[in-house]
Amino acid sequence: MRKSKRIFIICMIGAVFFLSGCSERKEKQVEITVMHGWGSTEMDHKEMQKIYSDFQNKYPDISLNLIAMPTGKEMVERAEDRILVGDLPDVIFCGDAGKESLYQFMIENELALDLMPYIKEDKELLHSIAPSSMEYWKTKDGKLYTVSDVLMLGGGYWYNEEIFREAGITSIPETWEEFYSACQKIQTWSETANKDVMPLGPTVEGYLYITDQMLAKNRGRGSVAISQNKVPMSQSEICTVLEQQKELWHYTKPLSKEYSYRDETDLFNDGKLAMYINGIWGAFMIDETLPASYALLPFGEGAEIACESAGLGYLLGNNRELKNESNASIKFLKYMLSKEVQERILLKTGQMPANPQITIEQYSEKMPRFCQAATEVKQADIKIQVPANLWNSAQMHIFEEYLPVFFQEEMSGEVFFQLLERNGQNRLKK
Repeated sequence: MRKSKRIFIICMIGAVFFLSGCSERKEKQVEITVMHGWGSTEMDHKEMQKIYSDFQNKYPDISLNLIAMPTGKEMVERAEDRILVGDLPDVIFCGDAGKESLYQFMIENELALDLMPYIKEDKELLHSIAPSSMEYWKTKDGKLYTVSDVLMLGGGYWYNEEIFREAGITSIPETWEEFYSACQKIQTWSETANKDVMPLGPTVEGYLYITDQMLAKNRGRGSVAISQNKVPMSQSEICTVLEQQKELWHYTKPLSKEYSYRDETDLFNDGKLAMYINGIWGAFMIDETLPASYALLPFGEGAEIACESAGLGYLLGNNRELKNESNASIKFLKYMLSKEVQERILLKTGQMPANPQITIEQYSEKMPRFCQAATEVKQADIKIQVPANLWNSAQMHIFEEYLPVFFQEEMSGEVFFQLLERNGQNRLKK
């Protein structure tokens, strides 16, 4: 009886210590708030939700408070509201939005965590970051406040192989003169065969890609091109490019504010467009039965030009007094850049992984269209930034609002330039 009592007491003491240990472990659990507006489709959001959930499973000592928004823009607005009331999120995925607002504000007010000290101490983290992230986003004083988990590869167009063949186009245009000629052939064939097919129908964003390619072309192969705001653009250069695009506009449908890349995608899938200006991510938007391939916009001079960029990605909150939260945020970033997660992002969302250790060649059988497009971009001789990195949001709005007006000859190129200059923070020069 006495022995049983001793055993009972010992068991009770053990249980107390066990429960106290559990309680202690629970208290040590770190909570981080992650805000994201990842992707542009419902499928993207669902897949990313799964990936984030798996982080929680891998790190049970970290509690993930996920706040999801439909778009990067909405997410940035929500993050700004929280910061203004003193509630700094631990991780914010910008989705290429907020470059002039949230990003600058957090840096100027020391609210963004400098990633370089962590990168210098962790070779695994260093080797998982895209070189273009380092090249573009590293500040003059050697700090890095943002890293993206995907790359933006573009600067080209998808073309309908069957339409090209029927229109008598036997090779990919290498100069803008050849490109105009191809557009004319398609238009003539369409009218003759009564096919109701337009050569192309770019959105304003598509015209921005064309603008940047033409600016780089006009500067010549040996120039610095137009990367990272280093080269001011003159009034004469802008006006020349705008006039060059007028010829293209004659082969397209009239622009309207309502016209979007989804409309352009639908027209291409319906066989109403011969060319579809978009990045390689368009591979998964195109009808699988359509005979489509990817080509780069012309440059000439025996060279090819494309866009390869890392956009504004993850911003980590600089919670100075919460070291555990900062370390947990770094773990989250490493997780998103890991080979395992990067492969899932590629296969499930059709986005180009940022981790340079992921090679696309091994996926050529699973994703032939995507890999063909990615290879075209990767092999280009000259690389420039995508429009979102070259123009600020106000300037991009100028294009959206006034490019159709210019095409309809209701605005001069000089006035268009003045609007760009006024919103360009002195990047443009007369």
